[in-house]
Amino acid sequence: MNASDIRTFFDGYARAFTAQDAKAICDHYAFPVQILSEDAGYVFRDKAEMLADMTGFVAFYDKVDFARAEIAGFEFQPLSRAFAQAHVDWALINKAGGHIVDFHTTYTLRIDGKDRDGGGPAIIGILGHSEDSAWKQRGVSIDW
Repeated sequence: MNASDIRTFFDGYARAFTAQDAKAICDHYAFPVQILSEDAGYVFRDKAEMLADMTGFVAFYDKVDFARAEIAGFEFQPLSRAFAQAHVDWALINKAGGHIVDFHTTYTLRIDGKDRDGGGPAIIGILGHSEDSAWKQRGVSIDW
């Protein structure tokens, strides 16, 4: 896997978020997966568990007039034959085309195709560096 392959993977991830398609979002993960933000942490043992939790996440984005997720910055960091990290700067855009929030996230990836339906890269961990702070700065309470 090279940076272009991983960028293509994240372009698909952004499309899944833009569509608010919980199943398509979850299809980008290999399980178990750990997600850490500034204020909380989650572990999902399997896709069904994550899908059940995704309802609140999608509802939250609907409340903030979310229209699309754009990748504003991208960096690929290979770690080994099996693992890598991707550093992504996200820009969330509302239905009128205006800015909602920007934030930075690091994704730990399994890039050897193991444990993902259909093979290919998969997210196995997320470190949400600044999304919680971005929402707080906007005066929005996170309730996903």
